[in-house]
Formats: sequence, structure tokens, C-alpha cells
Amino acid sequence: MKKLLIAGVVSAALLGGCATEKAQAPASPVATPESVMVSPNDDRQYDTFTLPNQLEVMLVSDPAAEKSAASLSVSVGLLHDPMSQQGMAHYLEHMLFLGTERYPDTKGYTEFMTANGGQHNAYTWLDITNYMFKINNDAYGEALDRFSDFFKAPKLYPEYTDKEKNAVNAEWSMRREMDYFGQFKLARSLMGDHPANRFLIGNLETLGDKEGSKLHTETVNFYERYYSANIMKLAMISNRPLDEMKALAEEYFGNIENKNIDNPTVDDKLDFAKVGGKRIHYVPNEDVKKLNIDFTISDNSDEFATKPNQFLTYLIGSEMPGTPAYQLKAMGLISNLSASASPNMYGNYGSFSINIDLTDAGMQNREAIVAVVMQYIDLIREQGVDAKYFSEIQTSLNNRFRFLQKSDEFSYVSNLAAAMQEVPAKFAVSSPYYYESFDAEAIEEVLAQLTPERVRIWYISKNEPSDSQLHFYDGKYQVATISDEEIASWQKPAQIALNLPAVNTLLPEEFALKPQTPQEKPELVIDENGVKVWSFPSQAFTEQPRGEMTVYINSGVPESDVKATVMTTLWQDLYSLQQSALMTEASIAGMSLRFNDGNGISLAIGGFTDKQPELLTKALDALVVDVNEQNFAQAVDRYVRGLQNAGKKFPFYQAFDAYNNLIREGNFNTDALISAAESLTVADMQAFMQALLSENQLRIFAFGNYDKADLDNAVALVKGALPDDRTSVNYDMREFWLPQAEQTLVWQQDLTVADVALIDVMVHPTPGFDTRAAGTVLRGHFRTVAFDKLRTEEQLAYAVGGMATSIGDYTGFAMFIQTPVKDVAAMQARFDEFKTQYKVALDALTEEEFAKLKTSALVSLKEAPKNMRDEVVPFISDWYREKYDFDSEQKLIAAVEKVTLEDVKAFYQQTMLNDSAARISVQLRGTSFVEQPFADIEGATKVEDLAGFHESMKKQ
Repeated sequence: MKKLLIAGVVSAALLGGCATEKAQAPASPVATPESVMVSPNDDRQYDTFTLPNQLEVMLVSDPAAEKSAASLSVSVGLLHDPMSQQGMAHYLEHMLFLGTERYPDTKGYTEFMTANGGQHNAYTWLDITNYMFKINNDAYGEALDRFSDFFKAPKLYPEYTDKEKNAVNAEWSMRREMDYFGQFKLARSLMGDHPANRFLIGNLETLGDKEGSKLHTETVNFYERYYSANIMKLAMISNRPLDEMKALAEEYFGNIENKNIDNPTVDDKLDFAKVGGKRIHYVPNEDVKKLNIDFTISDNSDEFATKPNQFLTYLIGSEMPGTPAYQLKAMGLISNLSASASPNMYGNYGSFSINIDLTDAGMQNREAIVAVVMQYIDLIREQGVDAKYFSEIQTSLNNRFRFLQKSDEFSYVSNLAAAMQEVPAKFAVSSPYYYESFDAEAIEEVLAQLTPERVRIWYISKNEPSDSQLHFYDGKYQVATISDEEIASWQKPAQIALNLPAVNTLLPEEFALKPQTPQEKPELVIDENGVKVWSFPSQAFTEQPRGEMTVYINSGVPESDVKATVMTTLWQDLYSLQQSALMTEASIAGMSLRFNDGNGISLAIGGFTDKQPELLTKALDALVVDVNEQNFAQAVDRYVRGLQNAGKKFPFYQAFDAYNNLIREGNFNTDALISAAESLTVADMQAFMQALLSENQLRIFAFGNYDKADLDNAVALVKGALPDDRTSVNYDMREFWLPQAEQTLVWQQDLTVADVALIDVMVHPTPGFDTRAAGTVLRGHFRTVAFDKLRTEEQLAYAVGGMATSIGDYTGFAMFIQTPVKDVAAMQARFDEFKTQYKVALDALTEEEFAKLKTSALVSLKEAPKNMRDEVVPFISDWYREKYDFDSEQKLIAAVEKVTLEDVKAFYQQTMLNDSAARISVQLRGTSFVEQPFADIEGATKVEDLAGFHESMKKQ
């Protein structure tokens, strides 16, 4: 592997848009800091240094940050698990949260986080374990103290060995039916003795005590061996100045032990004569039709500055005319083609993958599709290693970097701590955008590995042959060697015309800011000829030449007509398929285009505003999709399989889908949707599009960098795309269920996956923001107690908790769980018992503890938006519901500010302990419990037909 040496002077293209903060010389750290390359739009201060124990640190000082965060990554992961205890790195990640020498309480960390508006998590992957948290600013010091103790003196209680092993097992149980994990396990198992061939998650089998290998002993040994300061990276962000943050880093992390270990690496070599040139037939749980062409490449992640992988995925994934994606879609063989690279997916090897969604016609021509892709790769070898594509990609990345917006502190530090394990700290922020120079040699080096010797071709469908069953995951497969005859066919001239991509025409040329008139809220600025336009400039990001515009063509027909509901979704599918090239071109240019269905349809464009008129023109020109017998049948097939595949999602996701379908009108049973889809014709679809565009309520919401001329132009473009005889109708909004005292609704459903999922919602009888405020403050404390009791202590589930939920103007309080160990009735009985037990914990809550919970809720609610998308969401939500004061967020904040402990106790009494409260019970029974009963709730109304229920239900 060619090693890349970064020049001290960055490229001129990026230098012009790069603001760096000179790091201050540390008092005691030993390394000389380098400037961190950041966006000119980033006004935060940065510092990097290395503590005496060789732990590398990045500090980010942001006076505007309303919460502080930290993340610490360790350069060890699943690749380094002992073979006798597979899943060890992941299991140890769990154990570190269960107390330390100075903070021995197993639930202390979680309780502290809840009391101080905190959020915490961790993840383990092949070569990294990453821990992170976010907390109220005033609690940052103590949070760092508690957090850093994980890496100095964890208790690793022997008595919690089985409990946490069960938690890991529950996490595996949630994922064992997921095709991604099954396919990834098979890909790694085909690597033979390579260290990547390990079980990722761990379960009761792999983490059990074995002769010569005791789980607790191995856990301690693993921690002592690998958790060393010199392979750790720390990222911190706070509102404090850099010198204070540096003092905190030194105080809490400077005494983590440095064991001077070598950075764990993998250097095992693959024998491609054994692992390459294979066709894998895989039978998934979901009904999909996929073709994946996956090349195993050597790890080249050190070439982040010349981006050879991104150069090639850009060309291969292009949807410009003449590319494989364009041609194969036009032939009706595929519905999607994408290319991606993960250069260190297996440690010292990575994956370069081309993923294709097939139609039925494509299923019959898979070898020919593979040949087209391989022939296109040869075309790139011959003609595609061209600096003009580098210039286009570099311009796109530079534009994004120049106006890079902030992200949430929690994800920001997590990403930084991970990036510091991959690239020099100087580039931890900029590496995804930094494209230093065109390196033809690096590109050709990757192309030299996209060969038959290194390829695995995956045929994935329900109809594949199989002769083997995966261990630990639900998946069947068969592996065969690709024939010499097929490989030879790839060298022949292409049977269809292939061209390299044309240049992008939507890249912005100007970043002018439009003059704005001060406004306090969105205002109706155009209301004429059946068109209404609301406009509001960004208040927080006035320097951004971006905007978000939604064109909403509203209709109530899909709400009450199952066929219309299906056709709006088919419309969305066909539009996205036929305009995928435009969407891709827009994305490269720093814009977005989305077509959404619901009560009518909507087009949403966003990003840099310079070329938005051109984008909107093209998007509207294609509003009426081309429908023929072939593409319509393919869209129906995708729609039906999508509905059926929804039954393979995590059960608790399915439970929330069922709950949301129940509480709001306009939803239909899956069987009714499938029946309607299969009855539709091309003529139906064509007539429906014309009818909806002829009768609707037309509304536009424009947020950001627009002036009156932009809005007038948008109105003219939209009206020009609609029929001249369009009729304006009343606005339609899907109404919510009106909760009634002593009314209980039950949804019961058998699943095709193993676990049970349950949601139990009790609704407060009084609507309004006061009750919502009480539920908002309560949820953190309830969730913490529920998690500790039901997950940590009783090991009933990996996913368990409580939440306040909005039902229109009403507020409910919910418990939810996905469990592999209890049936529905038994789990509901435990819920009922816990509701009473929790009251004891709530009654014991002191005024001081409550004040912390309330303050934390307010900090979260008042947190300033990190980017324009965050800023616009509350306004769009109110706009959809015709709340034109646009003050729902402020009303909730005001209500939380005055809520008392007694209010919260009363809220709990009137929901979870109120036998007369309106109630919704969603009960999903997995295959492991099919012989066990659902929960019987006295007086409940069992809903079986969504449309029938919504027709008769009382609405708000």
C-alpha cells in the first residue's frame, strides 16, 4: 500500500475556504499542536494535543453550545475478540457502564445523565470501540469525572456477568433476522482464518464459560490488555474556553494508564484463489431481488486526501445518460444502482461494492447485467481516469465544506473521536471534504483490484438455491465458483452503448445572499389565483446561501380511498425512479430534491439557492410520470414486497407503526393495500394523476435565502406545470382520534419474526400544552427507572423504555418493550406491576431532583438549531397543521417553565394509574410465543379494520 504524506500546505482550492484556529501551546502535553482544518463557516476554536500518557485530545470551544459533550475511542474491536469468547469487545462495552471504583452504583451513571439532561451511548465495530455522552454545561466536570473512570477503574462486577450477557443476547436476538447482519456474517466467514471471521455481537453461546475460558476472567484480561491510553482518542466540545477545557482533559484523562501497547492491527493475508471469484446465492428473510458485485480491496483509508475510492464510486454510481444505471433502468432491468467503498471493513482489507435492485426482467438477465458493469469498469480504465471528474468532485466537496453547518454535539464528538483513529487530528473535521489533488496512480491502483480474482457476486432473492444454513443468523445460502466462460464474457465488447458521465450542470456559480425584511414568524406573502405562499428567512443562519422550499399539492382523496392512497405511493416511487439522475445531480451540486406522498403530493427542494430555479423547473416538468405496463407492474411489485417486508422489521418498530396507523385517520390494513395495488391498471394511474393535479389546494412554504422575485418565479413555474383548468379545493388534514374516558383500543397481530413487542399508552383526559409539559419532564426519569429495573436487573429486553406521546392536542404516556423472554400476556402483567412500582420512585423524587429534571428538559427544548434543517422543522410542522401563529414550540417551553413536581405526579396519576383513562394497547406476538396468549384487557375494543375504525371514530 502506497503511504500518503500530507503536504504542509493545503491545496489552493481548499485553503481559500479554510479557517483554522491556532492551537494554544499546552502546559504539560508533549506534542506540538497543529491547526485543525475547519470550514470558514465554523467560528469555534479548536486545539489538539497529546497528554503525557500519549492519549491524543481534540478540544472544541463553542460559546454558543448549550450542552457539552465528549467521546473517547479505543482502537480495539471485534477483530481482536478471543476466539473462545466471540463478542467480547462488545460485551465489555456494556460492562463499563455498570459502575467504577469511585462511582460503584450500577445505575448511577444513567441516573446522573438523566438528572442533568444527558444522553449517552457507545458502539463497537471491527477495529474500534467508541463511548460518548452529552450533558448540560454546568454538569460537564462531574460527567467527565464519571466517564473517565470507565477507563481507569471499572468494577466489572462478576455478579453482573450473566445479567449483561443476557443483555447482549437480547441485542443479538433483535438482529438475528436482519439480512444485513446475516450477509455480513457470511461475507466474513468466507474469508477463512482471517480475524474478520468472528461473530460480531455475541450471545449466550459464544460468551458462555468454556473449558479454559471463563467469561469474567477473559473480560478482565481483555480490558487490561487493550484499554491503554496510547491507543485512545478523546474529543471534547463545550461552551468553556480552551484553557479550561484543557485543564479538564488533563485532570480527568491524564491519569489513564498508558501500557505502551502496539496499536492492534491485522495483517493476515487473503488467498484470493480461495476467497475470490465466487457467486453467492443468498436466501433473505425479506422479499428482495438484489445483485451485489463486491470486490475485496486492500485498505487504502490513508489516501483520504486523494480519494481514489470516491472518484470511482462517483463514476460507477452516476446516473447520467450512457452509464450502466441509466441504460439498465431504461431497459427495465433495474430500479437502482449505487456504488460504495468501505476501505477497512475487514481490518486490512475493505469492500468496494456495487449494489443493484433488480426487476423481474433483471432477475432473468443477471449475468448480462454483471457483464455490463464489468465492461463499464474497463471503460473507466481506458478513458475515465480524467482530471475533469476530479475537478467536479472537488468543487462539490469544497462548496459543502465552505458552508458546512454544525451538527449535534453528541454526534460531532463521536465522529471526531472515530476520525482521529483514521486520519491525523488536523484532518478529523475536513477529511470527508478534503480533496487535495488528482492522483491517477492511486485510482489505477484501486482499478487494478476490481478484477474477477477479487470479486464476489451476490444473487439475493427468495428463489435462490441453497445448501447451507448460517449459524447465529436466519439465512440460507450456496456458494459456487464463477465459471471461466462467464468471466470471459466480461472481456467482450458491451452489447449496449456505454458512456462516461457528462459534466454536472447544477453546480452553483454564485452564493449571493438575498436582502430580507425582518419577520417574527412565517408570513403569508402570496394569496392569489388559488395559490398560497408562506415565507420566512432563517433567523439563525443568515450567512447561508441556502433555502428549503416545499410545494404541497394537497388533496383529501387519498385519506378515504385506499386505491388513491396506493397510487400516491406508486407515483412517488415512479417519480423517484425516473428522476433519480436529476436527484443525484442535485445532490452532487449541494441541493436536494424529494417527492413525498401523503394527502396529495409534495416536492421539496433544498440546499444552495443559486440553481434552485433550474432544479425546480426540471422537477416540475417531470411531475406527471411516464407510466406503461412494464414500469407500472414493476412499481406495484416493489410496493407489495415493501409492505410484506415491513413485517421483518424490529418488532418494536412495527409496534410503533401500528400505533401511529391507529391514532390518525387515512390508514389502511396491509391486506387492503395489497389488494388495491394488485387491482390497479395503468389507466387508473394516469387518470388519478390528472385528477389530483386538476383539483387540489396548492401551497408553498419557502424558508431561507429567497426574495419576492424567487417566490413569484416559483409560483409561475408551479402553475405552469398544472392544468390550466385546475380547481382549488379546501385544504385537507388527517385528523387524530379523540380519546374518550374508559375507551381502550387494542391492536393484536402475529409476526413473522421471533420476539414480542408491546406498547401500552394511557392518555391524559385534558388536552393542551400543560399536560404535554408534565409528560415531557416525566419521561426522562421514568425511562431511567424502567431501563434499570426491566433491562439491567431483570434482563427482559434490550429495547425498553417510556415516553410521552402526542395524539393531536392530547398527551399520552407509554411503556414499550421488545422482549425475547416473555409472552404478550406475561409482559403486559409485568407492565401493570411496574406502573405501581414506579409510583414509589416518583413519590421519593425530591424538589431538588425535580428541579434538575425540569432544567434539563428546558435546556433541550431551548437548544438553538444546529443547522437550517433543524430550524425549519417546527415551522413546517405547524404549517401542515394550519397553526399559523407558528408558536407551538414556544408554548411548550412556557408550559414546561411553570410545571411543578405536583403537576408531574398528578399527570402520572391521571395516565398510568388511571383506570378510566383512554388507552391504546399494541400487542405483537412473535413466532417464539405463537402458542401463548395475547393480553386480555377488560372492556377493550379490538380494532381489526383500520379504515372501518377511522370512519366511525370520534376525531379531534
